[in-house]
This record gives sequence, structure tokens and C-alpha cells, in this order.
Amino acid sequence: MPSLGRRRATALAVAAAVLAALALRVVALGDRTFHWDEARVGYWVLQYAATGEWAYRAIVHGPFLFHVNEWLFGAFGASDAVARAPVAVVGALLPATAWLFRTRLDDVEVAALAGLLALNPVLVYYSRFMRSDVLVAAFSVAALGLAVRALDARRGGYLVAAGAALGLAFAAKENALVYVAMFAGASALLLDEQLFTARTRGESFERVLHENLRRVGSGLFAWRRALAGGVAAFFLVVVVCYVPRPEFGAALADPTRLPGVVAAGTVGAWTEFWSTWGVAGSASREHSYVAFLAEALQTLGAASLMLVAAGVVGFLAERYVADDPRDFVLFAGYWAVASVVVYPAITDVAGHWSVVHAVVPLAVPAAVGVRVVVDRGRSAYRSDDRVGLALAALVLLAAVGQMGAVTAETSYLMPQDDENPLVQYGQPGSDVGATVDRIERIAPRNDGTDVLYYGERFHVAGEYDPSDPDEVADTSWFNRLPLPWYTERADATTESTLRLTEPANATEPPSVAGTDAPVVVIAAGDYRSVREHLGPEYEGWTYELTATNTIVVVFVDTEAPGFDDPA
Repeated sequence: MPSLGRRRATALAVAAAVLAALALRVVALGDRTFHWDEARVGYWVLQYAATGEWAYRAIVHGPFLFHVNEWLFGAFGASDAVARAPVAVVGALLPATAWLFRTRLDDVEVAALAGLLALNPVLVYYSRFMRSDVLVAAFSVAALGLAVRALDARRGGYLVAAGAALGLAFAAKENALVYVAMFAGASALLLDEQLFTARTRGESFERVLHENLRRVGSGLFAWRRALAGGVAAFFLVVVVCYVPRPEFGAALADPTRLPGVVAAGTVGAWTEFWSTWGVAGSASREHSYVAFLAEALQTLGAASLMLVAAGVVGFLAERYVADDPRDFVLFAGYWAVASVVVYPAITDVAGHWSVVHAVVPLAVPAAVGVRVVVDRGRSAYRSDDRVGLALAALVLLAAVGQMGAVTAETSYLMPQDDENPLVQYGQPGSDVGATVDRIERIAPRNDGTDVLYYGERFHVAGEYDPSDPDEVADTSWFNRLPLPWYTERADATTESTLRLTEPANATEPPSVAGTDAPVVVIAAGDYRSVREHLGPEYEGWTYELTATNTIVVVFVDTEAPGFDDPA
């Protein structure tokens, strides 16, 4: 049992890791231009905030960010930083979950785990990103940690809290199902190990299996009330998050409508999820598994090499060197390896964000690896081995330095650069902030169309509702990203056209030559033809709307009211 002083020191170390994590995640949070994925979700959150209407659409994942950001936009206004704030805060609190495992890890390992979760470059970068991967990871780990605390402290209230945390994980993103499967699979491997080694202990595998099943059954019975509370908390969170709006409010006022609304938020949500992400769902997963796996491994090597090395050392030390290998460390190791292997098969985009789900469990054996080095240093200190002490200190300093350098490079120095190993294709390579500022100043003073998109790349023919993800699926509307987030935020009116000079009647979009829109957006290849049909008052700025080779030109009327206003 650690002394009270050591336990307090560990708690302070965890608190320091949380504060460091918060600083790393919120400083200059709005500087990077929105990724396409951030922009499409942000656009639909703005629509939700404007109309009060929301229904679950699996293609944009869970409702957590919709509900939280809809409230935040109303309270603080819509901005890149505000939109990313929920992920940044939850990501900063992730290191605090290390404290929940304090009976399964020693003090050094708890502090190391908190530090690794705070400083890992992958977790820092994607905690500064309005996407749900860090959210589902944090809530799932919190649920696991609370369940462990329930067992260790013998307090059922932790299980109720674990159910609520797991509900938040499911509200964040549907791959919370994968986390549950990982937990079950890792537990099965621990049981298999006990069965396989039964003979070396002079036991039969049948007896070991029977004893484990009996212990699980008796535990479920003994904890039945706490488990029921946890299940109730889980479903309460899921239902409240997934039921459509404004139907939810109407049902609270008229309880007779509750059954239908609850069904829509449970059975209806499951049907929507399965039709999109199920085995025969509409979301495409036709890709090379080997290519996706190779990309994930490259990302791990480039951004988390130290964590991987420490994780391998820690797992091998626990598995083959420790006198009594701890189930929790082995559990996390199995979970990490499974995440590396499974996610390339189930993801639909080779997004580097999927590596988040391997990094989080890998941090546990990595913390053990850190403790191994610390123990070597302590041993060298006690034996007055200055060389050994210096080597241990050098390894630890190099590890911290490597994480710090990669974090600084990926999150602050080159957060949009194609050479950044964490930048995914949909990240614009240019900072569009100056033009966005101009649009925000011009749009309130302009009558009619504020932004005109020209050309096949951006034109959407016919009537469509851009507030409905289903209606813009597979259209050229997505090629405009991330601009729709910024134009909607500015309350700008947008249109698109294929005409350069042909006259348009009253029911058709205007031509480029006849437009009075102060902003015209075109693909770079159309520059010459468009330039000659716009007046000299239009000045063009060039941007890259993806990481590579998606160059656009944004023409802005320099005589439009608001153009020269100070920022």
C-alpha cells in the first residue's frame, strides 16, 4: 500500500498532467482552418441552432457534438475555437482517468499514464479537432475506469457513473460498440490464458472455466442493483441524446408522445446506424486493408514512436518478466494490438484520427515501460552507478523531448502542412481567415447573393436542402468545404452557376458577367475565363482547399461596403 505522501504526490502529478493537457489543447485553438469533416458537421450544427430541428444521421456520427455545440454557439457565438472546445476540454480531462486505475498500477505508472495521455502528439492534435474520436475514447476509458473502481472500492455508485459515461461514448460516436467488443475480446484472452496455463498450476481447464463462470455469475447477482442502475443511466443518456428535436420537448410537455419519441431515439436510431454502417450499409468500405493498415502504422511510427517503443517494452516486461503479471496491463496490451489490426478494416476513410483508438490503450503498457526505466534509474542511484543513472535520465528526457517536439510541430508549427503526418487529405493547406473576415464584414451590408460559386466543381443543379446531409450526399456541395461553414456562420446567401455570359432569366442563377455578388469562388483552372468577365474592382486570392492539389480562387469586390473595414 503506497504511503499517503506518495499517493498525494501521484494525485498532484495527475492534476499537473490535466492542466498541461488543457493548456496544450486550448492555446491558439482557432488558428487552424476547419478540416472538411469539421466544416460539414459545423455547418449542420449551425442549421440545428437556427431551426431547432435535429434528427440522427449516422453519416455525421453521434449527437453529442450537435447538442453541446448548439448550446455553445448560442452562448458564445459560432467560431472555430468554440466549436472545438468540447473536444479540447474532454481531451484535457482524459489524463485524469489514470487516477481511476491507481489500484491496478503503481504510483509511477499512474503518473506516467496521465503524462502520456496529456502529451501524446496524436491525442493533442485530435483534441484540437472538432471530431468525435477523442470523445468516444475518453468516455469509454472513463467507463472502464469507473467499473474498475467499483470493483476495487466495492461501491455500486461507480457502476452507475460508468453506465452514464458509456452512454456518452455512444452519444459521441458509434464505434463505442467497437470499444465494448474490444473490452470483451481482451477479457476473453485473459480467460484463455488462465485456461491454457491451468496444467502448469496442477489444475484442469474445466475446473478453471467453471470457477470463472461461477465467480462472474455470483458477481452479477451481488451487484444486480448497481448494474441495473448503470444500465438505466446508460439508456437515459442515450435516449436523451438520440431522440429527435423538437419532438423531444413536445413529448416532455405531452407524455402521451413519449413512447413514439423514445422509439425514434432507440430503434429508429439503430436502424439508421445499421443501414449506414452495418455489414450491408451504404457507407463505402471498399478499400485495401493492407494500404489502410500501412498508413496507420506509418502514422504511429511518425507521431507516436516513443509511445510504441515504451508500450512494447512495458508489455513484454509485464508478460514475461514480472513475477505476477497484472491482468489490467495485459488487457490494455491486447486491446491496443486489436485496435491497430481492426480499425483499418472497419473505417471508410484512411483518416489518421483512427490511430487515436490504438494510442489510448497503448498508453497503459507504455506507462509500465516508463516505470521500468525509472526502476533502472533508482537501482543505479542506490548502487552509485552514475552511468546507469545518467542513461535512465537520458532515456526519459529524450522521450519527453521527442513528444514535445512532435507535438509542437504537428499541432502548432505546421498544423495544415501536407508533410505533417497527422494531416489528412481534407485539411485545407491554406489559411482562409483573411477572406472569411471580409465575407463576414461584407455579407451583412449586401442585398441579394453574397457568394457565387462558378463551375462544374461547385455547381449543384436543381432544388436541394443543404441542411439535410442526405440531400447533399454525392453532390458537388462537398467540394465547397470548408467554405459553407464560414459562409453560413456569416449568414451569407450563396448561389452557384455554370454561366459566364449567357443571360439568365428571373428563375435561374445569374451569370458571372451579370452577377452583383461581392464574392465569386472558382476552381483555379477557370481563372482566365472568369477574370475577363469580372470588373477590375474584383481582386483574387488563391487557396488550397485540401492538403494538396485543390486550388481555388476567391474573387472579392474591393469596392463592396465593409471590404476595407478594420478587423
